[in-house]
Amino acid sequence: MALQSPRPHITRWTIFAVVLFLSANLFLSYYSVKFAPAGNAGDSYFYLFVSGVLYFISIVTFIQFLFFKESTYLYYVLYILVNLCYFTFMYSSHRGITMHFPNWFTALRYNLSLPLLTVSYLLYVLFAIGFLNLRQADRLVYKWLSRFARIYLVLFILSVLLFLLPPGNKLGDGLRTITLLSCMPMGIVSISLVYFRIKNNISRILCVGSLCFFTGSVLGFLFSSQLLPYPSDAAPFNQWVFYTEAGTFLEVILFSSSFAYRNKVLAEEERKAQEIVQIEIEKNKEKEKKLQIIRDEIARDLHDDIGASLSNINILNELARRNASNPEKAGEYLSKAAEDIQDISESLSDIVWNINPRYDNTEQLFVRMRRYAADMMDGRNIEYELMFPEHTTEINLDMDKRRDFYLIFKEAVNNMVKYSSAEKGLIRIEYENKLLRLTVKDNGIGFQVKEETYGNGLTNMKKRAAEIGGELIIQSAPGKGTELMLVLPVT
Repeated sequence: MALQSPRPHITRWTIFAVVLFLSANLFLSYYSVKFAPAGNAGDSYFYLFVSGVLYFISIVTFIQFLFFKESTYLYYVLYILVNLCYFTFMYSSHRGITMHFPNWFTALRYNLSLPLLTVSYLLYVLFAIGFLNLRQADRLVYKWLSRFARIYLVLFILSVLLFLLPPGNKLGDGLRTITLLSCMPMGIVSISLVYFRIKNNISRILCVGSLCFFTGSVLGFLFSSQLLPYPSDAAPFNQWVFYTEAGTFLEVILFSSSFAYRNKVLAEEERKAQEIVQIEIEKNKEKEKKLQIIRDEIARDLHDDIGASLSNINILNELARRNASNPEKAGEYLSKAAEDIQDISESLSDIVWNINPRYDNTEQLFVRMRRYAADMMDGRNIEYELMFPEHTTEINLDMDKRRDFYLIFKEAVNNMVKYSSAEKGLIRIEYENKLLRLTVKDNGIGFQVKEETYGNGLTNMKKRAAEIGGELIIQSAPGKGTELMLVLPVT
């Protein structure tokens, strides 16, 4: 599957959003650590470590976005920076830090925490859609995650509107609670859909990372709500935000590692695609080569057979004109010219029939063979029997094999009609074990089979059979008729 997601245009707003979140994070991080109480050193060190790693990952990923112009990188950068802002707000809520900030900052932090959380989920869903290329990979999962993305957008707008309601307002607090409780279940459903529907390593990494995030978030909620006692009183294990940050940190590390694996998959897909293209190029070259051979053969046939016949007709016509005073002699020349014209007509018909795609099937080939054999033997009052396969769907002959197979058959019928003096003829075609057998048999005068005495007709038939990978067998004896058999492998 192709993993590339749509490539957006780089806009000033894109760069502005990244710079804004990055600057806000750096500003809040600096003042939060600067005013952190001395007894809060463990929390500060852990916070600085996590923040430093996430800053580095976000900058590297944004550089990749500038290079590849792929929206997945942008959503991922914004997802990291929004989470950093959220955790910085949580970290700065410590009483010893808050007292150094003005009162308006405390109110701003309270109002911004929920929009940051909702937009974080929104960016996560958009990232997952692009990262797994769900539009092509699984329409059902894509449909549901797109719905969740729209719901998160509505929740984000609602959380921004709650700015108008002051803290402590019952309606505002109720809406905030509903918004907060709506985020995580949709995230869990999204990850469950991805886990059970998308069966590849990239989706597994995404699910494990998301599991780390949700585990940390649930633990943080349970500890902050005092529904679960802290495992230790030592910092930072006695702070709920530590567990939420740790879960997010592990998630981001796994997601970042999955980018490397994803790039490997994309490189492998690109390599395979190039191999397929190369194979197609080689096939096209082979087709062009075969087409050129067919063109050369058609040109040769037109030049050798039809060209020679036209020259002969011209000579016969001139002889007939010179013998105008001898009607009997002139009639012989004109009769021979008429035969040559008939031969030319048949040759042109054969050429047109062979290159016409309408007749690229064995059924049409057998129809033409029956008609030709019947016309030829009826014209010489030869009693004949035609035996052809009823089912032809399994018999496939490409253009050049079909052409030579027909010409060998035609030459064999011509020889029987013109030279054998036969009263009875048999034409049988059989298909068994991927072998196509053509038999042309008569009860005529026969001849002594000696390869060195073959005329041009038999020699050409032998040559055509060898060119298409077949074998031509001729059995005959004076007074015992002739049997010609062509055995042709069919793939």
